[in-house]
Amino acid sequence: MAYCSFCNNEVLKGTGEIYVLKDGTCLNFCSSKCKRNQIGLKREGRLVKWTSKTLVLSTEKKAPEKKESALAKDIEAKLAEKKGAAAKK
Repeated sequence: MAYCSFCNNEVLKGTGEIYVLKDGTCLNFCSSKCKRNQIGLKREGRLVKWTSKTLVLSTEKKAPEKKESALAKDIEAKLAEKKGAAAKK
């Protein structure tokens, strides 16, 4: 089973195109859209939004963490102290 060199989708037997470079490297494409984007337009599959390579990369990225300021940490510590004092009474 071959995979598209541009979008990383499966290329079923008897479908798609094979493009051979001058150095002998074979590139498999599932559609003319993928071939046109990689060969003709010189695009990277991982940078194009509609490819599954982009989807794989975007799911691997972590959600940005919340950055707290020093003031917010101080306020949070004071609230925790007040709650602790109220629980002791």
